[in-house]
Amino acid sequence: MTILTSQRVVLRPHTPQSLERLHRWKNDREILELSADSMEPSSEDKTRRTLERWMKQSEDIIHFAIHRRDDEELIGFLHLALIEREHQRCKLGLVIGEKQYWGQGYGTEAVRCAVDYGFSELGLNRISAEVYATNPRSVRMLERAGFRREGVLHESILKDGAFVDEYPYALLRREWEAARQ
Repeated sequence: MTILTSQRVVLRPHTPQSLERLHRWKNDREILELSADSMEPSSEDKTRRTLERWMKQSEDIIHFAIHRRDDEELIGFLHLALIEREHQRCKLGLVIGEKQYWGQGYGTEAVRCAVDYGFSELGLNRISAEVYATNPRSVRMLERAGFRREGVLHESILKDGAFVDEYPYALLRREWEAARQ
C-alpha cells in the first residue's frame, strides 16, 4: 500500500469512506464540466462500482485519494493511468472536488508528489496529462508542477453537446531532474 506525503497533502489508496464525497463530486455539474467524466449524473451504485474498481490497484493504473495532511480531510483524487512499463510512461489525472480548496496549490502539490513517485519509484521517463482549454486552473497547476504544453488537440472531446479543445502537457524525467537541482 503506497502512501505519498508532502507538506500539505497525503496521497493514499481509496477506502469505502470515500464514497459519499466521490458521489457528490461525480454529480456536481461544475466539476464534471472541468473533468473527463461524463456529464451524466452518477447513481450511488455506479459511484460505488467506480470506487471498488479504484480500490483494486493494477499494473497499469494507480489511484490515490488526496487528503489534507493537517486534518485528514478528503479533498480529491488522482491517478497515474495507462502505465506502460515498456515505454516508461503514463498519464496523470486529478480532481480537487472540494471547491473551497481550488486555487490554493493543493492540486499542484499532489501532482508533484505523484510525479516524484512516478519518476523515482516507477522508473518512468514521461508523465503526460491533458486538460480542457476551458480549464485555466488546471493549466496553471500543471505548469507550476513543471509540465510543458505540447500543442493543441482541436475539438478532441465532445462535452455536453459541444466539441472542446484540449491541451496536451508532459514532463520528462530529465526536466524533473534538472528542476530538482
